[in-house]
Amino acid sequence: MNLVRKIIHTYLFHPMPDRVQEHFRSWILDKEHAREKESVLREEWDRLDPAEVFAVDERSYRRKLGRLHREMHVAPKARLITLSRRAAAVAAAVVVLLMGVEFFVVKHLAADSTTWLVTAENSKGRFTLPDGSTVWLNADSRLAYRADFAENGHRRVRLDGEAFFDVKRDTLAPFEVTMGELQVRVLGTRFMASHIDDFGIEEVTLQSGSVEVEHLHSQERIRLVPDQNCTFDASTGLMTVRNVVADNYCSWTGDSIVFDNMTLGEIAVNLEHWYNIRIRIESDVDPSVRISFTLRPETLDETLRIIENLTHYHCLQIDKHHISIRK
Repeated sequence: MNLVRKIIHTYLFHPMPDRVQEHFRSWILDKEHAREKESVLREEWDRLDPAEVFAVDERSYRRKLGRLHREMHVAPKARLITLSRRAAAVAAAVVVLLMGVEFFVVKHLAADSTTWLVTAENSKGRFTLPDGSTVWLNADSRLAYRADFAENGHRRVRLDGEAFFDVKRDTLAPFEVTMGELQVRVLGTRFMASHIDDFGIEEVTLQSGSVEVEHLHSQERIRLVPDQNCTFDASTGLMTVRNVVADNYCSWTGDSIVFDNMTLGEIAVNLEHWYNIRIRIESDVDPSVRISFTLRPETLDETLRIIENLTHYHCLQIDKHHISIRK
């Protein structure tokens, strides 16, 4: 037990090269000393404290940690799952929280064998689904799908956060995304979907192909064409459709964005999805003013200072999610 504890503690609390990480994962999955491994991992999991992990907003982190704890709960029907598999799932979550891994996959330990794709507070992740479709998850987002994904003529996922989908075409198995009060149906297309509770807005932006957006309670259906955005406002209960430049909503999937003589209004849309914020351009500001710069992994504060220097406007951070640009 002491040796097992030492190995796990050393791995979790010290940077390790890729080869060592792979060896550790193989060791965790090995049935030898399975009970001891699981016991130590669960001790580490239960004692996690946000203050020991990242210098982030503690309230937000505790909420996320509590959510992960609930998702790691083992349902009674799942007791037949082997200890090595249970330990591996716990290890995945513990490693993410302690070592700052940008994104990870956790098997939900319940009878429905749901897979969760999860991204951290300030990270993005790219995943390949079982049908070959690709999904990019924005920061602090989750996507879930069941073990029977792509079976029985349906491909269903559930989204909490923001994602960009590049769906592999299959006319016999529609692809469905459920988020909040909306459901999106496609056959093969590229689109962005967003459901962030803090904003009270759910939206779908189509880059190519065709999608059908349905409100789950009113059964109102809207079919989008490329460069259209459908927004549902939870406060009013209204769905609206408008023409947009879809690329401005989907650019966050890359490693950088080149703003070449773009308007402040267009740049603001890109930044909203890059940083998971909302920007209000006040009435005394000209949104058509054009500027140029390249956005790489700068912090939000650094980017706002760049805009101030180029436009001589003031960028005021109202709270964690809202920015005001004013004279």
